[in-house]
Amino acid sequence: MIRTRFWFVIVAALALGATQVDGQVVVKSAEAGAFIGTWVFAMTNPQGAQETVRIVDKNGILSASVQAGRFPPIEVSGMLKDGDMLVLTAIRFENGRPIRAVISLTPNGESMNMAQMLEFSETIKRGSGKRQ
Repeated sequence: MIRTRFWFVIVAALALGATQVDGQVVVKSAEAGAFIGTWVFAMTNPQGAQETVRIVDKNGILSASVQAGRFPPIEVSGMLKDGDMLVLTAIRFENGRPIRAVISLTPNGESMNMAQMLEFSETIKRGSGKRQ
């Protein structure tokens, strides 16, 4: 029930609260410049894991990818800026099967905090990282 409500809130926020260009939800670079860069996160859950998030400006609009450890990067399919938080959605792979991921990024001084929820998981994966 909680998981269903969480996904509903994310989908509603992406559909109702963001700018659209050519039918896609976008975040303008001018609204979220603090997020631009390559961020490497040391994850506390799972302990020792590493995630890399690359956020770039493409003609005034943010684009991003997420990379777990040494796996290839995965393009982010949705993005929403809510206050000082950037929320990313992507299709990840667990045991070869596609699953949805929701990733929140929150600046913390010179570092960034990450919280990641994977579909079918009861655990929120967390980490902190710095811009490279």
